[in-house]
Amino acid sequence: MEKTKPLLKAALFLVLSAVAVVLYLFLLSVFRGKLGAFSGTVPAMVLAVAALILNWRFFSAEGRSLAEIGFDRPALRIGQALIGFVAGGLLIGIWALVLNAVIPVSWRIAATFSVGAVAGPVAFAIFNNAAEELVYRGYLFLLLSRSYGRVVAVIATCSLFTLLHIQGGVPWLSAVAGVFTSALVFSALFVRWQSVPLVLGFHVATNFLQELLGLRVSAMNLFVPISWASASTAQSYKVLAAIAIINTIVALAIFASGRRARPEAP
Repeated sequence: MEKTKPLLKAALFLVLSAVAVVLYLFLLSVFRGKLGAFSGTVPAMVLAVAALILNWRFFSAEGRSLAEIGFDRPALRIGQALIGFVAGGLLIGIWALVLNAVIPVSWRIAATFSVGAVAGPVAFAIFNNAAEELVYRGYLFLLLSRSYGRVVAVIATCSLFTLLHIQGGVPWLSAVAGVFTSALVFSALFVRWQSVPLVLGFHVATNFLQELLGLRVSAMNLFVPISWASASTAQSYKVLAAIAIINTIVALAIFASGRRARPEAP
């Protein structure tokens, strides 16, 4: 019976998170096109706040607090978020070097890029990524970790994270090679430092730099890799395999590093 309680808590947390996502999707349709580049920002903000409230309520029900996931000491956490952002940017820089090694790429400035159009997508990315981290690397992760072990927590949350992206339209091979292994890095960072702000900074940087460099098509594309569109299937597979290997090595290095996360509350 005791073993079923964590599963029931996890299921309830996920159900309520799903309700928040439904509200988010409804607000996306309501605000579509009405706020220009910021049309998606308000729904994403609502989703992030809902995820934060869920974490707070579930922690409070157990006599715990949001400090366990890094919502304390603002100066420290802001610093961690900035460090995470720099580290995430470095990882994407390595991705770009790998891309250039496999497919000799020349970048050109995107003709449609404008500084004014970037503010909205950046704000959306911050709140959207915050919601994801609060759901997958917050209370749920700690609940699974202390009940079934960190390996289970990592695999379960990374798998859910990947399935969500596949459901959103990401091809399964790209999801497994890129999304799942990126989630491994996010989980490794959380296991070591137990700080959502740190992981959020890293996560935002990976999305921001991918779009800025044109690795993902969006209004934020400052550069466009000219040869990428004409890459062969074999070359694309090599790039995905290289990214998966790099992410996995980074994640394993963080997991294996000396410092451990703070002890989890019983």
